[in-house]
Amino acid sequence: MLWTIGFIITFVIGGMTGVMLAVPGADFVLHNSLFLVAHFHNVIIGGVVFGLFAGINYWFPKAFGFRLDARWGKVSFWLWLSGFYFAFMPLYVLGLMGVTRRVSHFDDPSLQVWFVIAAFGALLILGGIVAFLVQIAVSIMHREELRDDTGDPWNGRTLEWSAASPPADYNFAFTPVVHSLDAWWDMKARGYERPTEGFIPIHMPKNTATGVILAGLATAVGFGLIWYMWWLAAAGMVALIGLAIAHSFNEDRDFHIPAEAVVEAEGARTELLRTAA
Repeated sequence: MLWTIGFIITFVIGGMTGVMLAVPGADFVLHNSLFLVAHFHNVIIGGVVFGLFAGINYWFPKAFGFRLDARWGKVSFWLWLSGFYFAFMPLYVLGLMGVTRRVSHFDDPSLQVWFVIAAFGALLILGGIVAFLVQIAVSIMHREELRDDTGDPWNGRTLEWSAASPPADYNFAFTPVVHSLDAWWDMKARGYERPTEGFIPIHMPKNTATGVILAGLATAVGFGLIWYMWWLAAAGMVALIGLAIAHSFNEDRDFHIPAEAVVEAEGARTELLRTAA
């Protein structure tokens, strides 16, 4: 929630400065200035990075089965938030004073203090990055204490939180019966209603590295085209097409999870939910 609130406030400020740059007269003055640099980072950090961190903290227990350490997460958030404002708000001021971007030096000593404040903010951001890495490391070391056995660490309302954490390979062994918009909240109110019998083998696709290899070959083709390395582009394209054709002849690409395994997994899940109820 901290990351989400920080995202909303910061992104709104970045949006308002973007509206300013949409005014032709203002854009004529501020174009290529540090004001533009501040606006860009205001939108990217506030609108992408903060939202990304919010998503990582929220979805981590669903993906890996244990929560991220909240204490180090808060340290990372406050360093990032304060560091951002220290680093980029001075650039708005410098941009309004006419300082252009990509300058190696400046002659007006009165500008020095703004750059010092911005540098201090950059150090705080670095601290936020380090704190996030520490948060990941501490969470992994203490994963047993932070483990989520319920699949629902945030007391959620939607169906993804009805599954185990991490989810079973098949996600849902049955099609959930939905009675309201917040389906999982409704199911919890009904005493964790769920089928306890009638499970059948579940058809699943096999894992394959083909997609990753095709992406790597496509990257090689693009690199070769950009840098005029025609041999690399040609070789990569031939390999890419050849692999795609070869993979189309691969018919051993699926399997079934036995009904017994589904019954065992769903039985354990049902027992856990009954205990929670």
